[in-house]
Amino acid sequence: MNSDKTILVIDDDRKFSLGLVAILRREGFQVISAVNGADGLAAIRTSKPDIILCDIMMPPPNGIQLKKELSADPQFGQIPFLFLTARVSQADKLAGLEIGADDYITKPFDVNELLARIKSVLRRYERGQQLGIQEGIADLDKLRANISTNISHEMRTPLTVILSTLELILKEKFTSENGDLSNYLNTASSSAYRLKFLVEDLEMLYDLDQGNLASMSQRIDIVFHLKNPINQILKVWEKKQLKVKLDIDSMVRIYAPKNEFGHVVAHLVDNACKFCPEKGNVAISVKPNEIGGCVIDVFNDGVGVPIELREKVFERYYQISQGETRDFGGLGVGLTIARTFARAWGGDVQIMDSPTGCRVRLTLPPHVED
Repeated sequence: MNSDKTILVIDDDRKFSLGLVAILRREGFQVISAVNGADGLAAIRTSKPDIILCDIMMPPPNGIQLKKELSADPQFGQIPFLFLTARVSQADKLAGLEIGADDYITKPFDVNELLARIKSVLRRYERGQQLGIQEGIADLDKLRANISTNISHEMRTPLTVILSTLELILKEKFTSENGDLSNYLNTASSSAYRLKFLVEDLEMLYDLDQGNLASMSQRIDIVFHLKNPINQILKVWEKKQLKVKLDIDSMVRIYAPKNEFGHVVAHLVDNACKFCPEKGNVAISVKPNEIGGCVIDVFNDGVGVPIELREKVFERYYQISQGETRDFGGLGVGLTIARTFARAWGGDVQIMDSPTGCRVRLTLPPHVED
């Protein structure tokens, strides 16, 4: 029961120390011993015991001096520390406790009392560690939430203004006579949209971590929640001069949370454009499936994903091309978000077999009336 706990006994009375070590070992503890404060300090630094039993009256450093030195060291100052001494005055006890000792046991002592106090101190220490871990996790969760909320708010507001302003300028102020300025504005608009897309990724990752996945199934408007997100992504990749084919079956009916659905589709199209060679082909097919749901296939004629990596690419932050000099940008979370949300809606995202290029398939189930 106690075999995973190591006790260090520091006492210059060798006879007493040998007897105490034998008692503790019979109880199942791992025990090491030292005959003075200097040896004890060396043993602490090499073995880092779970608890220290230390005499007070020893050649320098004595027990009080040793505890003070340990308390000043962040690495060892939290190790539970019990004084063993023949000094019984209240002043001596207070002196030991004031410098951070966890208990004070006078010699001679009852063996059962000693063992009970050791175990009690170890339990208190373990509870304190667990509480500290729980509080640390809670603080990190709170910090993560605050960061996510603040980033989203502080970045989304100006981005919305930038995008709206650029859109108005493009629509109302510039004609074909101002081709260069129009191109500059298109570039700025695409960059701003890309930044907005990354902010939404951060928001969705936070929702994913908190288990707050939108699940309310809504009828998807083909124009607003399918075509518009696709077109926005295609604008980002205009310079690649891709040949894009969008085929939407007129009979398809799609039900999913609207905003999240548009974001998922945008990620699939974004990946296809990213990994497609310049002037290459991207094909997007939206059709009903045989069970009343829908199948969305997104194809590009770039290099396909090797079979052994087809699950790996769905891991958060994973990118086939790694390092600062990697070929493609992004956070490496698009497929993670797409699959997680699709599965929350009862569907899935998979990389399909394809004789050429890469084909990613999003499947969604039919709508179920409440």
